[in-house]
Amino acid sequence: MRRIAGRLGRQTPLAAPPARPFAGVPEAYAAVRTTPQERYDQFAANWSALTGTVWTVRAADAADAVPALARRICAERGIDRAIRMDHPDLAALPLDAALAADGVAVVPWRADGADGADGFAADGADAAGPGSAWSRRSPLLRAAERCRLGIVCADYAVANTGTLVVLAHGGRGRSVSLLPDTLFAVVRADRLVTRMGEAFEAIRRDYPDAATMPSSITLITGPSRSADIENDLTIGIHGPGSVYAVVIEP
Repeated sequence: MRRIAGRLGRQTPLAAPPARPFAGVPEAYAAVRTTPQERYDQFAANWSALTGTVWTVRAADAADAVPALARRICAERGIDRAIRMDHPDLAALPLDAALAADGVAVVPWRADGADGADGFAADGADAAGPGSAWSRRSPLLRAAERCRLGIVCADYAVANTGTLVVLAHGGRGRSVSLLPDTLFAVVRADRLVTRMGEAFEAIRRDYPDAATMPSSITLITGPSRSADIENDLTIGIHGPGSVYAVVIEP
């Protein structure tokens, strides 16, 4: 520490921590206010710059438009299996029936267990072996591993970074957004915020009790990107390689 202090031009290390008269982001940044349209435009621009695809639909048309977009994704990418969060906003949309009409099987991630996942989980178990680590995983997790589309309802969307905020708890398992190679996210326009701090403030407000806090917070800023020490970029290693978002406007 003395050597570091010397490099900083001090004879001895500090005996007390430096004062911190300010906390949080600069006041000028915190004071920025944006309109709903500005938030959407900024989110769409940033999400698209990250090679994501974004659409908007009116709430009155969502029951038809959102399943149609999901069917379009599956048709274009040759997807025949999907897993979705057990979320009331998704349950209000006839996604399962619409995808089933195209031969796409959908498993809901239910908090109470593997209802509907057994067929997916068992598929391929013989190849892995009855005593394998894969066969000992929960049916829901094994089902998610074998689905190519994950359907989630984002809790918030951050405009200035193009980020989706997805909370995991109950029927909203984090594996739904992490294991499939394609992500389809639904978010309400009133859940668009300007900056990340607003989303964290809202989470603290919605979950004041530590016992009820979500088990994890997943921040999704475009497709998964990974790079090694030589800066070789690879897409889709630690999460979906293709991402789609639909914003439901009032």
